[in-house]
Amino acid sequence: MKRILLLRIGTDPVARVCSGAAPIIIPADSIESEPAKYLGGGKLVEIPELEQVINGTALRIPVGVSGVSQETVRLFAEESDSLKGAPVHIGIAYQDDDWQVTEVEWLAALRCDFPTANGSHTSRSITISIGSSDTDRSKAPASFYTAAGQKRRSPTDRICDHVAGITNGTSRRFGPSD
Repeated sequence: MKRILLLRIGTDPVARVCSGAAPIIIPADSIESEPAKYLGGGKLVEIPELEQVINGTALRIPVGVSGVSQETVRLFAEESDSLKGAPVHIGIAYQDDDWQVTEVEWLAALRCDFPTANGSHTSRSITISIGSSDTDRSKAPASFYTAAGQKRRSPTDRICDHVAGITNGTSRRFGPSD
């Protein structure tokens, strides 16, 4: 059984690339609403090993394609804003001995963080940083929540107004006053 890596980026129009040498058609499933054509990227598509996200740790991986044309680098740079925040699905298509797709297994649902393009006369590549939904967290795990900080994020939210009165060994009633 042969395995083909799939990369689907939910831009408009949707970008679909596979690690095979030729395009393949993926049947409709929970990700694709109708049969979809994935363009072959050969061994040029580089996706590092995926790992399980545990205890709220954010996952970020770079996905790269090297050996692209100067025109591709230019178009990628012009359209890179449409990639930010786009949903990304990574999967594997299994093919039988007759090169027919028998099964598709989706491994990860992520999103684009930021794209980069590198080009010179000898080597050109494009890379997209893809991450789990919480890769843009700005607070460290050991951070403090204050009323002033919450008002900067959401001026009408009063959830942190009484945080200053909470100390070790005390409790505070939340909710409306009776």
